Amino acid sequence: MAGSETVLPKGTRNRWRTLEWAWAPASGLSAVVREIPQYRGRIHQWAWVANRVAGLGTLLFLTIHILDTSLVYFAPTWYEHTLALYRHPIFGLGELILVGCVLWHGLNGLRIAISDFRPRLWAAETQARLILWTLIAFLVLYIPTFFIMGNVILQKGILGR
Repeated sequence: MAGSETVLPKGTRNRWRTLEWAWAPASGLSAVVREIPQYRGRIHQWAWVANRVAGLGTLLFLTIHILDTSLVYFAPTWYEHTLALYRHPIFGLGELILVGCVLWHGLNGLRIAISDFRPRLWAAETQARLILWTLIAFLVLYIPTFFIMGNVILQKGILGR
């Protein structure tokens, strides 16, 4: 329909044009990175970004895990080498990050699933409160885990005990 287009304010129009061009191959990724922090979604935006990053981190782990487990069958000596490599403290740090990713992704997914069953919970103020509760639950569960796992990594990995 002619004339039914939404007219956006000039600043918003320019921002959308920048983001639109950024999706073209090999152009403007830096524009996207520059624009993301300027979005005014506040805690909702950061919960979304954290959920995506945690999901991608978990996916990366699962991909590596499937590939290295397949080495048992295809190349047993390489599998033994990867196991020795995984005992390095840097991989222990990776495990700490993985646990954080899985925990955040799981808790935030639970928040989203509960909200799906109660549509009234989708109000912005309610979601902001639920995101804060999710963050508190994450910190309560992750901080002790971080110190317990970190201690084991320090004792066995760096100190060699």
